[in-house]
Amino acid sequence: MRSIFVLALFAAVLMAVSALVACEQVDEKESDFEVLDGSGDYGSVSQPIVNGDPPDAPEHEAVVGLHQLARGGNSVYVLPFCSGTLIAPDVVITAAHCLDTAKGWSSTFSTISPSKLAIYVGDDPASDIVDHLYRVSETVIYPGYDRIQLHNDLGLVRLSTPVTEPVSPVPHLPASIGFTGADIGTLLNFAGFGDDENGVHGVKLQADVALGGFGCSVPGCGDAGVAATQISYTQSAAGPCFGDSGGPAFVYRSSAPYVGGLTSYGDSNCTVYGVSTRVDAFEAYINDFISPAPPPPPDCSADGTCNGDCAPGEDPDCAPPPPPGCGNGTCDAGESCDGRYGTVACPSDCAGKTNGKPNARYCYVGGACEGPGCP
Repeated sequence: MRSIFVLALFAAVLMAVSALVACEQVDEKESDFEVLDGSGDYGSVSQPIVNGDPPDAPEHEAVVGLHQLARGGNSVYVLPFCSGTLIAPDVVITAAHCLDTAKGWSSTFSTISPSKLAIYVGDDPASDIVDHLYRVSETVIYPGYDRIQLHNDLGLVRLSTPVTEPVSPVPHLPASIGFTGADIGTLLNFAGFGDDENGVHGVKLQADVALGGFGCSVPGCGDAGVAATQISYTQSAAGPCFGDSGGPAFVYRSSAPYVGGLTSYGDSNCTVYGVSTRVDAFEAYINDFISPAPPPPPDCSADGTCNGDCAPGEDPDCAPPPPPGCGNGTCDAGESCDGRYGTVACPSDCAGKTNGKPNARYCYVGGACEGPGCP
C-alpha cells in the first residue's frame, strides 16, 4: 500500500492543473489580484483531512498554504499545493517533498525557487487570498532528505517580510521535551488544506488522531520506517492526506502547542495509516535556519598567509601599508598629478594627462579621476 501511495504522491506532485490567478506586485505582501481556479504544477489537493473540522484553536491560525507563482512571479495559483506552519514571523516549516521539484524517481532532489512560491496566511484562499499572500526569499530542503523513501522529509521557507497578520507562530518541538513512549495513545492535532470528504478542497481543516508509534509501526505499514525521525498513526476515522502534506501534527506540552510532526506519507486512500516526520529530531537544523550563527571572525594570526579580511595592521603576515606621501605608489588624499585644488603635485603616484586636446586631459586627485579625458 505504501508503494502505491508514494507513486500516487509523486504523480500528484508532478501533475499540472489549469488556471491562474493574475496579480501585480505592489510590495512583498500582495494586494491586487484577478482570482481564478488552479493549484499549479507541484501538487494536487485531491484527498482530504478525512472527517476534519473547521479550525477552532489559535495554533490553527499559524497553518499556512503553499502556492505556486507563475508568469515571472506576477501570477499565483489560488489553491495551495501543500501546507505548512509558521514557526517564526518569517519562517515556515513544511515537508521536503513539498519543496522538491525533481522529476520522476531520481534520487537527487531539486529545491523550488523562492521566486515560484508564495505563502498564504488564512483559512480559505479562494475567498481572501488577495490580502494574505507573502513572497519568499529562501527555500531549503534538509540535506539528508531521501525522496524515494521519504525519510528526513523536512523543508524550510523564509519569507521576504515577516507576517503582518495577527497570528502567533507555533514553536517547533525541541528535543528536551520531544516525543517519548509516554506519548503513544495521546491525541495529536493535524491541520491542512486538503480536500474534505465532500470534495471541497483548499479550505483549512483539522482533526485529532492518536499517536500510534514511532517509525511506521501501525497496521498497514509496508516497512518499519525510522523510529528516530518518524511517527505513525492509524487513521481509519480521521487523518491527513495528499493536500495536507507538510502540515503540522500539533503536540501539547503543559497545554502549549508545538509543531511535533510534518505530514509525510500514508496509504493510497488515506484511511489506514499515516506517517509524519518528527520535528524534534531536527531541532539544531531548524534553529540554525531561524537564527543563523554569525560568521566566525577572520584568522589574523601569524600563520604565513595574509588574510585580506583582517583590518589594516591586524595580520602580521600582511605587509604594512606604505606611509602617506609622494612616492609611496598610492594617490593619497591631498595629492594630485599636477598640484591642482591646493593639493601636492605627485605625478609618480597620481596619473594624469595635462597637455594635448582639452577633451582628453585628466588628472587623478586624491585617488579620484578628474577631467573630461578620464579613462
